[in-house]
Amino acid sequence: MTSHVGSEEVAVTDMSPSHRHQECEMKTWLAATWNIAAVNNNPFEYWVTHNDPAYNKMMIDVQDFIDEPGNRDCPIHEVFTDEMFNQLVENLTIMKCSGLDKLKDTWVAEYRSRKIISGFLKDRSIGSKRLISMPDRVTNTIHAADGTIFYRPTAINCYDGNFENKAAWWNLWQSFIFETQILVHNAKKRAEGCPCLVFQMLEPILKCKYPAITEEEEMICIPLQTLCLAIFDAIIIHMLDTVALHKWQVLRKSLSEALYKGKERQIIEILSRTYKDAAFVFLQEVAASFVKKVETGSLFEDFIVFKPAKMDGKRDQNSIIMVKRELFELNSARDVTSEILAAVEGWQCSDGDLVAYTIQSRDLCNATRYLLVSFHGDTNGLATLPVVRAVHAVASNTYSDHALVFGLDANTYREHSATYQGVSHFYDVIASMGMASCWGTPPNPVNPTT
Repeated sequence: MTSHVGSEEVAVTDMSPSHRHQECEMKTWLAATWNIAAVNNNPFEYWVTHNDPAYNKMMIDVQDFIDEPGNRDCPIHEVFTDEMFNQLVENLTIMKCSGLDKLKDTWVAEYRSRKIISGFLKDRSIGSKRLISMPDRVTNTIHAADGTIFYRPTAINCYDGNFENKAAWWNLWQSFIFETQILVHNAKKRAEGCPCLVFQMLEPILKCKYPAITEEEEMICIPLQTLCLAIFDAIIIHMLDTVALHKWQVLRKSLSEALYKGKERQIIEILSRTYKDAAFVFLQEVAASFVKKVETGSLFEDFIVFKPAKMDGKRDQNSIIMVKRELFELNSARDVTSEILAAVEGWQCSDGDLVAYTIQSRDLCNATRYLLVSFHGDTNGLATLPVVRAVHAVASNTYSDHALVFGLDANTYREHSATYQGVSHFYDVIASMGMASCWGTPPNPVNPTT
């Protein structure tokens, strides 16, 4: 049940002081949950309506390039050259990366001669190993602590500049990854207030979390994901240059302006307008900079924000909870995130993925207490049930006198398997715990909610 905007109604009781001996009046409270996808800034991800006919032609030509590449399906080394690889290794050497001899062997044996489409873009194992998605998530769009936004030089974000040719792009790419220092929220392994290089933000890809990656690849996962990201960006730009050399960068800029540059402002407007009366708003994949905007804007007059103690400013995929001020005793709020994290079995949650608070309402009839949880699952949904089970255990054993309201991006799929969490299987488990879903009882597994 990957979420777009969902709402769940919560029945509570309320009573004014002058009528507290009468029968309680039932009220309906609104709860909303929304994955706002702070890190998704790819203007070409969705096919949209554009007033320039060149857009449709470009999208059709790209699809044709991928479906029927023919002789355009050239070896990687014709797009990402040996010279470029050697320059990458030089930079990795300066970064004091280990395993570079193994990386060189891997380049020659595994990547150099692969075909760019059939052997790379369509290789599902690269996706399963997160060799592109992981570094892209960290470097695509970086929100600095001071509010500045940095974009990796690539075709799949809102990068403001132009790439005159491949050499110019490659120089920009290397400078961004290996020379650009950025101060982000909660920069691990860095002193407070100390910026770090973009390269230093890359995270290890652990086999225990992503079993598709081999032990040998895990040992060189930092330089290997850097290489795969560089190859990917080079292929995408090569493909766009091939089908729309003088147009794709203009189209990207127009899409970025229309869809993404005002995204945070539009989200705040939607929350202020459509969900202003909600008792609870659960948000996932929230950038740390977005939280700051909420806390310093007009929305903060109506809502208090509960955020993780450790905000993740690198992946920028934080879960938060917004609570209507007038409905709750704000002094009663308590962060219980650590209690739930301690109960999670078989999964290591990343900083910012989970936040949980208890709070008491101003309900004069029975002073209802709430356990509120917001969570963002991993791509395959495998973390969702371990976290839900932990929430259920803590709610049952420690907060049995609290009403549980849980907003989450469960990342579930139509079919259940050992590698993907299915919608119906997920619902059966939560139903056995006495929980219900705002997407139906049971949810329709073929009804997309994202």
